Amino acid sequence: MRRLFAAAMLMAAGVSYADSPALYDCVYLYRQTGKAGDKDIDEKYNCILRIGENDSRFYDYSSFRLDSVSAVEGVSEDVVDEYRKKEIMAENYFDQTVVQSLAEGKLRVYCDMAPDHYRYEEKNPVMEWTPVEGSDTVCGYVCHKAVAQYGGRVWTAWYSEEIPVPFGPWKVTGLPGLVLKAVDSEGNHCFEAVSFRKACGEFSTKPVPNSISISRDKFVERKNRYDKDPFSAINVESISEISVSHNKNVFVNGVKVNQHKRGCIPLEYSEEELKNIRMGKEPASGKESGNVPVKVSGYGVSVK
Repeated sequence: MRRLFAAAMLMAAGVSYADSPALYDCVYLYRQTGKAGDKDIDEKYNCILRIGENDSRFYDYSSFRLDSVSAVEGVSEDVVDEYRKKEIMAENYFDQTVVQSLAEGKLRVYCDMAPDHYRYEEKNPVMEWTPVEGSDTVCGYVCHKAVAQYGGRVWTAWYSEEIPVPFGPWKVTGLPGLVLKAVDSEGNHCFEAVSFRKACGEFSTKPVPNSISISRDKFVERKNRYDKDPFSAINVESISEISVSHNKNVFVNGVKVNQHKRGCIPLEYSEEELKNIRMGKEPASGKESGNVPVKVSGYGVSVK
């Protein structure tokens, strides 16, 4: 989660959270291509999925580097500040943090939309998968294919049963193997693994303090509006402080305003937005798919 100052973590009332040992790390290249209005988009983001025994965390790679440096015993504050600045100034930053808990059967999504931090929960998995013919090799692992509809998009996922964990990039989860590649049917969004490795240290699944809890639909509607024009989405009455850095980044109440200079293509749509799509007010995307229950057992993983 991008922040001007490192966010402190805390316990949510009634739920006990602890840092989880990281077993594996999977680094992904996320690419967004297509058109937003009359502008062509071709943007690349570096993301990481940290995998534990019962949890995972998917977020921007620059935030992972800051977390890693901050966890080093005896590291100087100057070094931490250097990586904090790199996180803040990253030109292409994947601003959603997705935490999955197998024990709770939930996905928690966090995102900064200036001037506030937001969060919502969904029952996991959010996608109902149908296996299809075909295979591929990603990062040296043989992958099978499956398709699912979610949020107005049809996703094709390539997953490897050689890595028997039900995790994946963003919310593309719930298959009997790690999702190493996922592409939507319009070709606008692609997550592809570029590295899978054993991990060290721990990662946190604790909630972000002072984040606003809203429904998934309200979150998606707000995010799609914010990504299109962040300043028009900010309530003027909520502003207590505005600052501008030397490289013209804008911060509202200490939270960076994330701007997409050429526009942004939504990863998903709310139910209300989908109604508009069906009525022809927006380009249609996606079709229904069936439900395929999957089971996952033991993690015997060979890192190649």
